[in-house]
Amino acid sequence: MEKKRKMTITIDNGNMCSLEGPLLVSSKLFEMYKVKHPNAWHIQMYQKGKYKWDGFIKYISESGRFRIGLLPKIYKSIIDMGISVNIIDKRNQKDVIPVIPDILGDKQLYPRQKVALKNLLNNKVGNIPFRICVGDFSVGFGKSILFASIHESFQRKLKTILLLSDSNLFNQFKKEFPPMLPDEDIKFIQGNNITFGNFNVAMVQSLSRNIKSYSYSLSQMDIVLIDEADIIDNKTYKTVIEHLYNANIRIGLSGTIYMSNLKKDMVHNLNIMSFIGDKVDEVRLHEQISSGNATRVIVKIIPAQFKNYTGVKGPLDYPEEYRNIIINNIGAYKLSFTRTLFNATYNRFPMIIVCKFIDHCEKLYEYYREQNIKGNYGWKIEYVHHQTKNRDKILQRFRDGEIDILISTLIISRGQNFPRLQYLQNIASMDSREKSIQILGRLVRKYQGKNKTYLDDFIFPGQYLKRHGNHRKVYYQKEKLKVILVKSKRYSIPY
Repeated sequence: MEKKRKMTITIDNGNMCSLEGPLLVSSKLFEMYKVKHPNAWHIQMYQKGKYKWDGFIKYISESGRFRIGLLPKIYKSIIDMGISVNIIDKRNQKDVIPVIPDILGDKQLYPRQKVALKNLLNNKVGNIPFRICVGDFSVGFGKSILFASIHESFQRKLKTILLLSDSNLFNQFKKEFPPMLPDEDIKFIQGNNITFGNFNVAMVQSLSRNIKSYSYSLSQMDIVLIDEADIIDNKTYKTVIEHLYNANIRIGLSGTIYMSNLKKDMVHNLNIMSFIGDKVDEVRLHEQISSGNATRVIVKIIPAQFKNYTGVKGPLDYPEEYRNIIINNIGAYKLSFTRTLFNATYNRFPMIIVCKFIDHCEKLYEYYREQNIKGNYGWKIEYVHHQTKNRDKILQRFRDGEIDILISTLIISRGQNFPRLQYLQNIASMDSREKSIQILGRLVRKYQGKNKTYLDDFIFPGQYLKRHGNHRKVYYQKEKLKVILVKSKRYSIPY
């Protein structure tokens, strides 16, 4: 009788695993987790030939080592082959059983948040408590209370670090965490501050720049929490996470994790998964709206029709098409302002107009400023992008209701909270479900007296722009939002 084949996976530490077993199975797994980089042709190492790099990313090394976040996926692959798996967990186990709290400070957890915590903290691979995973939760679900609750669930007996990359969130959490964790030793780590507490909120850029100074403290952490887990595929995060090898628990939150199943995004998704693991829970925006925890959004899709526009002769790439049809086209400025004027008649202030490029942002601001003077509207208008001086002050003035219309690049898509926001115009025209949902998310924050909000999105002519616009319409529909297609004849504007 043939002896049943068996694989052994050893969890070596909080970062790495090892694979042992029949060579045939190991070779098959090695090939399964070998992915051609979508941009290999443009990478110099590949251009120099196979002796430099063959263009493939190997997620399992030839010696059988792989990053811990891939364990659930690799475990399932082996089981699907009909092969049994033995998992040996060598991580330093601390005997603390999580107990999900009902209340943090003066904040009550509602039932769906408790379910989310249960799914995050009871995550297993086989019969092994794993707790390396990610939750995909829409804007407004309450990530700050979830982060604090994870720490509280372990009775504050485990040292915790929360990794951030956005300074606005860092400052926001400075205000939010102390009331939720009263009497806790909380430290906010930025710059050269090397003092750690029991619960730590840290800018990942500061940690990476000073990694030698922080390396010992990082090795003492038990729990790693990661905000905006969909952006950890970069050197800064990788450098820091490599030093958190003694942490048994690693949980990330995001509102746009693993949204694309396209082949071109496979490498990006696997890179993220290798550090943060699989998605174990999800709450989409329409669920938040239905439950009353987010503001209802009305999406209007506006086909931009320009008189006398016949296209540009010769092939254009996306940036050229964007520049020709949107940035260098006075008709696009008129269309934007027309929609703003329409929404202003219903007093849907404050407003945000979202552009993609800095020069477009500044030019659109100048156009709005001129029209504001000509029409004597009396609006307070500002613009902001990543090169704007005092941009944090401008954003705060907007939050405080001192600015009526803010014209911005995509810097507002993450880490920004605008509870008063009533109207948003997306003129950035990109093909990204993640970015589209992130921009949309600025509208859904609850605020007293705000019952519904409005989003205008334009479908511009052109090979790329028209296709991207139609894709965005589908993205909104997938979120189960109310989507209205505005008749195109109404907005036929000279090119």
